[in-house]
Amino acid sequence: MTLGTVYGILIIAFTTLWLKHNSMLRKSKKFHTRLGSLQGSLNDKATSLDLLSRGVNTILSDSPKVHDLLNVHHSLENAENLLLNQGFAISSSESCAIATHATRSILIHYPGLTHNEYEEITPGLLPLTKRLDVILTQSDMKAEDIELNGNEYRRIGELFHAIGKIDRAADFYKMAHELEPEDPNSLLSLADIQRHKGDLESLDITLERLLAINPDNMQVLQEQILLVMDSDSNRVSRNKKRLEGLGVDTENIGHDMLEFSDIVDRANKIGRQINPIFGKPKNAKELVNKATKLLLLSEINTALECVEMALKLDPNNGEAWLLHSKILSTNPYKIKEALASIKKAKALGEFGIIIESEILENNGKFDAAISALEGYLSNETENPEVRGRLSLLLLRNGSLEWSKKVLEEAPEESWKHSALHVMRGRLYLSDVDEYRDNTGNHNQLILLDALSSFDSAIEYDRESGLAWLGRSRTLRYQGSLNEAEIALVRARRLIPEHPSIPLEEAQLSMDLGKLDQANVMISEASTQLQNNITIPFLKGLIAAKKGNLSEAQDLFTRTLEMDENHVRARLNRCSAALLREELGLALDDANFLVENRPDLNLARLRRSEILMNLGDWIEADIELRRLLTKSPEYTMALVHLGTCMNAMGRAEQAEKPLNKAIQIDPTLSDAWYQRGLLYLDFGRLDESFSDFESAAKCNPRHLDARLRIAAILHDGDSPEAAISAWREVLNIDPENRLARRRLEESRGKTTRQKI
Repeated sequence: MTLGTVYGILIIAFTTLWLKHNSMLRKSKKFHTRLGSLQGSLNDKATSLDLLSRGVNTILSDSPKVHDLLNVHHSLENAENLLLNQGFAISSSESCAIATHATRSILIHYPGLTHNEYEEITPGLLPLTKRLDVILTQSDMKAEDIELNGNEYRRIGELFHAIGKIDRAADFYKMAHELEPEDPNSLLSLADIQRHKGDLESLDITLERLLAINPDNMQVLQEQILLVMDSDSNRVSRNKKRLEGLGVDTENIGHDMLEFSDIVDRANKIGRQINPIFGKPKNAKELVNKATKLLLLSEINTALECVEMALKLDPNNGEAWLLHSKILSTNPYKIKEALASIKKAKALGEFGIIIESEILENNGKFDAAISALEGYLSNETENPEVRGRLSLLLLRNGSLEWSKKVLEEAPEESWKHSALHVMRGRLYLSDVDEYRDNTGNHNQLILLDALSSFDSAIEYDRESGLAWLGRSRTLRYQGSLNEAEIALVRARRLIPEHPSIPLEEAQLSMDLGKLDQANVMISEASTQLQNNITIPFLKGLIAAKKGNLSEAQDLFTRTLEMDENHVRARLNRCSAALLREELGLALDDANFLVENRPDLNLARLRRSEILMNLGDWIEADIELRRLLTKSPEYTMALVHLGTCMNAMGRAEQAEKPLNKAIQIDPTLSDAWYQRGLLYLDFGRLDESFSDFESAAKCNPRHLDARLRIAAILHDGDSPEAAISAWREVLNIDPENRLARRRLEESRGKTTRQKI
């Protein structure tokens, strides 16, 4: 029975395995059948794709320009995936770079204006331009977000114009004009858009700019006469005189220019559909609005003409008098007239105290500006704008405590406005700058207070450009460069003409390592700011980072001529002079800093380095011990102290500070190198070699450490290792004569050993 049971179980087991085996064979056959079918389908698809590819290549073989547009399609596809189809946000700088690359891929195939004639647009380029427009629209980007030059802005504007995206085209034409103000082509295209839109106000401004480029452009002169015939007799007279000088009959100009008349009539018709009162004689309010726009566009003379016409129509228009004072204040010879206009505006109930203080400040009359603001606050204590303005003026005048007191005395109701929070943030940043000048470091607690103030200002007014600007600077100080860049982009959009914007962009670009972009921003700032101390200082920093020490030193000197107490300029000039071996100038700067900023550790360190270069080891030792008394873990001071002790013949004592420096910062290559020199003097060759290797590991471009390693190996029994070491030296300094000579000697040793 037992045997029967065992046999039965085995039979059942074998039967089950046989059935499963047959099932697996059937499934395997089905799988191979399907795999073969799939392989066949894939082969068919591959054949179809190959046929399609060869067909496209054949069809487009006579049109290589169209064929090359496939690369543009690929660039736009990548841009869409990166900007629109990712599940996470990317920084504004990366977005701008992606959009710029996609735009330039299109511009490669459109040269634009050549010999005053437009080349034919490659077929297929306009649909790709439409895709670019969709990308920019969905990414909420404007022309200012794309990093192009003036010519590129104009060319892409022409493509947008060609596909009917006239608003975007106008945006790009305006950017092209800003970058290349002497090029009339972008303005001519912009004028064409404004004609067809019926925007005669903007068209008039564009024509005026064209005349600034070419005062004798007859067509523009004649068209502008038609535009302003009933509103600006002065410019009509001016244009007619120019045309008469060019030999053009101006008596029947309306009959001779039927084409322009039709354009103007068509524009007037569109204008009347948009605005029922279009074409009627302007009242004072309309003239003031026009003058305000012209002032923003820096059309000073035209703006002055408009506001004076408004005052003739309505001498009691306070807004016009206020604007009149703003325009006159741009001329340093008409300050009295500007102040007189403000008085008339204030008498008519206008709020002109801020403008009055700005005019007085810009002309160096700080006391008068402060008195005017204080007089207003004595009656209107709750006005936050005036109080913030007074605090700012006191800060600029060097009265920091008084500036803080003005904010402290503000009523509680005044703090419901962004102006006071912005000013408090500025005061915190002033404290941060003072702390940095005294110690060389940023006070992180004060930075948090500053950031909180600017955030409070943004809560009360998200459109406060100054708050976003202050937030950007604070974040830059904290090292949050990406967030700082985002805040700065917001600030530029809100206050694009503020002179501090390009300065902050320049400093942020330097922190990001974009020196060329920083240089462009400084050039932009210098056109708006005259005799600003920050401009030569930043130029000096850029020159120093590029290795132009002589130029950097001259720029720091220019900064110090404007303000001898500029700590960073003096510290950087000291470093540049030290590197150029102008030790007398470097020591003078270091002594000045040590005397006036006794807690600035870097100044004491520079002074000790200069004294070491002068061979005054005793005085350098004293300076370093003073520094280490205040900062016992200042690693470079410990390294220099070890160097001084070794130079003074106290090698046994030199090891202690070097060991401490290495213990504090094991990645400090100079500490390893100096200890290696010390061990070399002691004859402890293995330990010395190990320290030199550690120095080279911490800093692969440490030339002195590489030279010591190669020299030790050169005297050893392994010429192959010496050859490798001398090559490492030449990788750092290809012109090093010693390394080249010793490399040949090591090769000679290798040859002799083989023989």
